[in-house]
Amino acid sequence: MTRRALAVVVAATAALGLSSGASAALRLIQAGGAHFPDRSFVLSLPQRRSLTAGNLEVRENGKIVSNVAVVPATGAAPGQFGVVLVIDTSNSMRGNAIDGALAAARTFADRRNPTQQLAVVTFNHDAVVRLPFTTDSQRIADAFLTQPQLALGTHIYGAVQTAIQMIHRARIVAGSIVVLSDGADTGSAVTADAVAAAAQAAHIRVYTVGLRSRAFKPRTLFSLAAAAGGEYSAASSTAQLKQIYDRLGAQIANEYLIRYRSLAGPDERVAVTVKVVGVHGSAAASYMTPQLPVHPAPPYHRSLAATFWTSAFGMLAVTTLASVLIALAVVAVLRPKRRTLRHRMAEFVSLPVRRAIRRASPILSGRVLEGADASLERTRWWTRFKEELELAGVRMPAIQIVAWTVVTTLLLAGLVYLISGSLLFSLLSLTVPFAVRGSVGRKVARQRRLFADQLPDNLQVLASALRAGHSFVGALSVVVDDCPEPSQGEFRRVIADEQLGVALDEALRVVVRRMENRDLEQVAVVAALQHETGGNTAEVLDRVTDTIRERSELRRLVQTLTAQGRMSRWIVSALPVILLVLITLINPRYMQPLFTTTIGHALLFVAIVMVVAGSLVIKRIVNIRV
Repeated sequence: MTRRALAVVVAATAALGLSSGASAALRLIQAGGAHFPDRSFVLSLPQRRSLTAGNLEVRENGKIVSNVAVVPATGAAPGQFGVVLVIDTSNSMRGNAIDGALAAARTFADRRNPTQQLAVVTFNHDAVVRLPFTTDSQRIADAFLTQPQLALGTHIYGAVQTAIQMIHRARIVAGSIVVLSDGADTGSAVTADAVAAAAQAAHIRVYTVGLRSRAFKPRTLFSLAAAAGGEYSAASSTAQLKQIYDRLGAQIANEYLIRYRSLAGPDERVAVTVKVVGVHGSAAASYMTPQLPVHPAPPYHRSLAATFWTSAFGMLAVTTLASVLIALAVVAVLRPKRRTLRHRMAEFVSLPVRRAIRRASPILSGRVLEGADASLERTRWWTRFKEELELAGVRMPAIQIVAWTVVTTLLLAGLVYLISGSLLFSLLSLTVPFAVRGSVGRKVARQRRLFADQLPDNLQVLASALRAGHSFVGALSVVVDDCPEPSQGEFRRVIADEQLGVALDEALRVVVRRMENRDLEQVAVVAALQHETGGNTAEVLDRVTDTIRERSELRRLVQTLTAQGRMSRWIVSALPVILLVLITLINPRYMQPLFTTTIGHALLFVAIVMVVAGSLVIKRIVNIRV
């Protein structure tokens, strides 16, 4: 025998003796699946015996730990204990070696507890999962019936890495790996240090068994077991291999899972010792408690607005503005209002009128509002808005409505910002102007629709009065005496304009514009023809009335046919908003990224734009003018 072979035999014998000695005493290894302050350890006893929390003493840094739970391997739940058998299937294992390995694996399987999960991985140049984790005895027995295919290569580290990944995916608390090979690693993609670090991080024990052959090199297996907290054993024959597997199976089957809650402080080295009554010696292990999470607060920077409001200049500006507003309010309250000739005549004719500003509240100065109203009087939209307020029956002056809308919008924006802390949500206050404008628009549309419904009956009365011998204006006065609002007020305006010298057809066209009624435009044409050429106006009005009734019926038919589309518009538009509110109320944490992150704000903005655009498109589709 050469010196090199003799050295190998001596090292293997010494390792075997160390493993035997280690197995003859208590052994404590940290287990996975526990997060501080919960602790889990695997305790191995030298011989089979019953162990309970009553005959067990656990100490941390010399202090006894209470509320210790002991789970034996024989009574453990599935998933607490698991073993992966990693078997070399390289060409060097051909013959009796692979047969002995399968026989030893069967012996190990017979030794396991019924609740202990078992998996098998074979390797040569590739690692193959021959049996995934299972407790089914029949499947385990079938895995060792046929001999695996042998090939070149001995990738020990790659196979161990596969076993570690299997234990991690199966969430096994006390995991062990038993590696059998007859040689050294020959080209794994991972290194020995990486595999050992992964096993230590997952608290997995790696037991290695070396089978003597012509290619026998124990150094790889010995180093792997030492680095991963396991044991190395050497077998010179298949019979000895079977004994080693029998011993390992009994040892793993005689393990206990110890659990408790630690009282150690953060960032502290803890020494754990375990003593068992009736067993000589103690088992020891150590761990490092995690540090407390530190989240440093960002540096404080005072905003520009905060700097202004807390400065002396800001206080002076606010004081001055408040004094001016109070003074204007007092002047507005005490100053008498005079009605001009234009205001008095506006109650009877269709003259553009500047409505009087009512006595303002101390918050809104009358003089300021009058000045704003005078400035806006030159714009077309302001005149149209005031006319819509008149048609809607809103008695509050237009400038006060605009002022209160602005104040309400700003107050709502500030309130939403104080509650949510988000400028994006403050933009929701912009719905106030749209709500006010929509409310006025709905009232105007209701008046115009009521005028259109009353028009055929009013024209019929007009035609009857013409047949009775009245003039056109006299017949219109008969209509005014009998018809309800809003027709009464509009036709009274026509009569007043005609008495002031306005042409009758021009006065009617003013009502056409105010009521947006194309049917009344035909009456204006009839009035112009009757004034210029005469003729049987009553008969013409009868035909106009029939045409208007037919158009009204067609308009109602269109409204009926498009009702489903209008309802779909509101449902489709309101459904995302309702779902957002409900999900936020039910599970605020689920919707929190949408409100607190930049991408969430962008998605909300895109969603709002899409909902509004879709609603407008559907409105355009179902809005059929007849």
